Amino acid sequence: MLSGLSKQRSLSSVTPAMLIGNSRLDSLSLGMVGMDNREAVIIDIGAVLTKVGYAGEFVPRAIIRTELLDDCRGETVKVFDDTISEEELYRRLVKFFRELFFKYLLTVAKDRRIVIVESILTRTSHRNAVARVLFDAFDAPSVLFAPSHLLATFSFGVSNALVIDVGYSEATIVPILESVTMLYQLETSCIGAKYLEERVYELLRKYGKVLTFSGAERALTDSDDLLIKKEHILEDIVVRFCFATKIDRGKMIQASEYNPEREIPKAPCDVRLPFGEEMLIVPGLIREWTAEAIFEENDDIRSLPQLVLDAVYRCPIDTRRKLLDSIILVGGTTRMKGFYARLRDEILHLLTAPAYAQKLGNIKSVKFYRLPNTSIELYASWIGGSMFGALEVLQYHSMTRQDWKAHGKVPDWTSNVYEMNRDPARSR
Repeated sequence: MLSGLSKQRSLSSVTPAMLIGNSRLDSLSLGMVGMDNREAVIIDIGAVLTKVGYAGEFVPRAIIRTELLDDCRGETVKVFDDTISEEELYRRLVKFFRELFFKYLLTVAKDRRIVIVESILTRTSHRNAVARVLFDAFDAPSVLFAPSHLLATFSFGVSNALVIDVGYSEATIVPILESVTMLYQLETSCIGAKYLEERVYELLRKYGKVLTFSGAERALTDSDDLLIKKEHILEDIVVRFCFATKIDRGKMIQASEYNPEREIPKAPCDVRLPFGEEMLIVPGLIREWTAEAIFEENDDIRSLPQLVLDAVYRCPIDTRRKLLDSIILVGGTTRMKGFYARLRDEILHLLTAPAYAQKLGNIKSVKFYRLPNTSIELYASWIGGSMFGALEVLQYHSMTRQDWKAHGKVPDWTSNVYEMNRDPARSR
């Protein structure tokens, strides 16, 4: 390993030290959850992938796409869609959770406590919809909505870390100090996997070719978009073939304004993908140039290294060096080849820039927490939920069915802050 609101149901008072010191992950203690000996169900619902399993397990039992087959439309649709009604979302969630419980977990929800791992930026409407489905449709005894960034620190047994989550829709940087989520230092941007897929599509339309059955090459057309979407071609290219190049070569590519006619050393080799009955030729420059969207600096979107340093700068001065020496990367995008090294070099380079040298110039090192030869970036938060779900204290932090019937909504940190501002005596 390489070094780096308050209320009854808040997790901010639970530290990894308590987690490790008070629980033994053996066959006896893992079963002692609540008042019975059934392990809690841990569900991490992402924009693209959902991880499911039981408390005390070290990897999810299943990682599936967050989508389902719509019987009415006869096509695959995302579970969460901003364009659908509240009742349609409820219907999709019922079908999705039924598949999770009966096909992958082989259990019923009313016999298990449930932990939902979620981003702190999850919409309140989505959270309430999930709670409504679990309590009303599946009779769950209790549900805990746990912040994914805090749970990611549990996986490494640390209480201080800078958690960088590069998900599908957005990248979120959250400092964790003494197991407290520093909400006012949070930074977020749209530079997630979706942003990279848009860059791949833009480059494919410019430089991509399709090898026909006759051996001739043609450019991509609008009619190819349906196949690209159906076969998840853009996601496939980003996950399997794109990589983050070295910083000096990356700066050269950015300076050329992504013009292949400029003097840039030879690009990596092309790759070919099945494309219906044809073959899609993905030029090497697309594989190399795509990741630059995360690291390039422009006036519209701050780069990921800029977001990191902006978040660290707003933290207490005596914690900044500790945070940059305790970085945890979460999200499938961070598994891109060369990502760790490039992010480290970009941060160190940015620390010498005039905008940051005076603020953070005394910091000379950047370190990450890693588990080699694993895909922990994909499910680090799920593992944290698995560890917390194995503790007896889970029942004291969870929302029960009686609480749901009494209030009809799930309190979150925003409502807690609002209540404390209305009644300052409650925050003492």
